[in-house]
Amino acid sequence: MEAQRVRSDHPQTIWEIEPRYTSVQFSCKNFFFFTVKGHFTDFTGSIFLDEDDVRRSSVETIIKAASIHTAKKSRDKHLRSADFLDAEKYPEIRFQSTSVERGRDRDTLRVTGTLTIKGISREISLNVLETDRSRSPGGDEVAYYTALVDLDRFTFGVKYMPGIIGRTIKVIIPMQATRKR
Repeated sequence: MEAQRVRSDHPQTIWEIEPRYTSVQFSCKNFFFFTVKGHFTDFTGSIFLDEDDVRRSSVETIIKAASIHTAKKSRDKHLRSADFLDAEKYPEIRFQSTSVERGRDRDTLRVTGTLTIKGISREISLNVLETDRSRSPGGDEVAYYTALVDLDRFTFGVKYMPGIIGRTIKVIIPMQATRKR
């Protein structure tokens, strides 16, 4: 990610989202009576955190679309196809925040930004819970967050089987980030 985003006029810390301890999970109703659950296995992300003024913070992430996994190979292959993510033509799902602000509670944030799926960019807002901060066994400073959002798949051009496959994709991202600077 781009470390040059740090401004010298405000002290920002840089945190790297740890893929080993983070999960980009999703669920969607299918055929009216069951829910398909899955996750992405290949992603990166950085948090640029201004402790003095959270509004000067930002987040950016990249998810490899082909890394979708639902525990069923044939379904995963179909989800990678043009009917859904079109992972060959659009290999990356990207999120770049445009604003970060405190939420309703002291441990919550609202992170608004641009999500791009299949080349279509839309503004979304993540509800983020700041879970904890601690030190890893190796002495690194770590932070734990959980981000939640409901996405309308139709707004990203994913309209395959309307009425059969749910329109709303529920996303939950429990994450660990390690302070890099």
